[in-house]
Amino acid sequence: MPNNIRNAPVAFGLVAVSSVAFLLFYALRIGVLLPLFNFVPLGVKDGAMVFGEPSLSQWWRFITPTLLHFSWMHVIFNCLWLWEFGRRIEARLGSVNLFGIFIVSAIFSNWAQYLVSGPSLFGGMSGVVYAFLGFIWSANKVRPFWLEPLPHAIFGFMFVWLILGAVGALEFFGGGAIANGAHAGGLVIGLVLGPIIANLTKSEND
Repeated sequence: MPNNIRNAPVAFGLVAVSSVAFLLFYALRIGVLLPLFNFVPLGVKDGAMVFGEPSLSQWWRFITPTLLHFSWMHVIFNCLWLWEFGRRIEARLGSVNLFGIFIVSAIFSNWAQYLVSGPSLFGGMSGVVYAFLGFIWSANKVRPFWLEPLPHAIFGFMFVWLILGAVGALEFFGGGAIANGAHAGGLVIGLVLGPIIANLTKSEND
């Protein structure tokens, strides 16, 4: 494991930051993180949440919802896949490029969720997770085995999970509100970025 961490410091760092943010927000109940990290400003008036609008002056909000998780299962599930998918990309493209893909994926998936739900409360790394998944799948379609492949069972599980969330089955069985817009948006941007970056990084000897 230590060697894996040294080879994928950004993937590990994203897991670590997500875990620390979860402990501060969820376990220790440090409430300031919620209004600070949510996609839009929020406050409370007459016992109800009041939401603002997106603003470029608070640009960090386009990224920080990825650090908000609302249950132990939520954060464990996302961190597991964040590591498994992220380390594969980082091993090929390096730490700087993985971080860039994370930023683009976070912004795109969070905006997708906002367009679906409007001003609201949402969060989690799942949009980025689906972006990484789509990236691996589509990049390897262009350049087979360019990235360490994932077992077919994982692809199947993730797509079934996506569909169950989209049709409301996860909420029905007590899984809580699902950020379906972020899932779909992340998957789309990953599918788009994979072939582009795979082709851009081809050398004449490939």
